[in-house]
Amino acid sequence: MSKRVSIIWLQIACIITIGTGVICALASHPATEAAWLYLFDLLKWPLDGNPGAFDSNTRAVNAVLGGTMVGWGLLMLLLSKKQLLTTVPGLPRFMLIALFAWFIVDCTGSLLADIPGNVLLNIGFLGLFVPPLWVLR
Repeated sequence: MSKRVSIIWLQIACIITIGTGVICALASHPATEAAWLYLFDLLKWPLDGNPGAFDSNTRAVNAVLGGTMVGWGLLMLLLSKKQLLTTVPGLPRFMLIALFAWFIVDCTGSLLADIPGNVLLNIGFLGLFVPPLWVLR
């Protein structure tokens, strides 16, 4: 894979992360929680309509998590400019280290919270970011 393709791939992964964060943040209100509720139902398999709604505490967590994902995705998008990735020594490696730190903490928490489906989702996100960063490192 070329560096050009890797950079484009990385930027698309960042945009997907930002979009996912927006969907999560929208779940902080009952009128806009449907997509995130469906994802939660899917992650807790089987699809059974549970949860049917988020309580107020979960809505607050959705707002915080959504904002964090948007910020994380935007930061990586800003760092994924060709000039930075090709001239700042170690930047892709630093991004990989941060990505693996997120992965370990998020997956551990997901397993402790009995949401193993989120580990699969996390593997998907890892698959979005690792290949282009690996090439660029």
